Amino acid sequence: MNLLRFSKPLNYLSFPESAINQFLGDLEKENCFDIPLANISETKENFKIELSVAGFSKDQIGIQYQDNLLLVKGTSDDKLYENERYLSREFGLKSFIRRFSIPKTVDSEQINALFTDGILTITIPKKEEVKEKEPKDIIIN
Repeated sequence: MNLLRFSKPLNYLSFPESAINQFLGDLEKENCFDIPLANISETKENFKIELSVAGFSKDQIGIQYQDNLLLVKGTSDDKLYENERYLSREFGLKSFIRRFSIPKTVDSEQINALFTDGILTITIPKKEEVKEKEPKDIIIN
């Protein structure tokens, strides 16, 4: 039985290992794995976005709406952890930005947000003319 072992399997690919390491390093710097998870739902009356932002306070979160784009920003002071010497660090707060495209059929003046137990809930009401209405019986004359 023959057994093949590769000590550096990336050496056999057409691009160098250093390019992959640089790419992975760039991903790590981008905080792409640190964005909060979101639940998005729709009812007859509104849209609702729930973001899991555990560890953030209400003052660290900002919400902006402009041109059918909803921005949710979370800022944390990364310098708080610089003086600590961790033996193991599996979580931490990192600043984030989430962008959501919002349909033109919403009433942007009535958007509101609620922050409870690490969950940010943003309610985006629909305009009155686009809300689904109950069927109306038409009387035949």
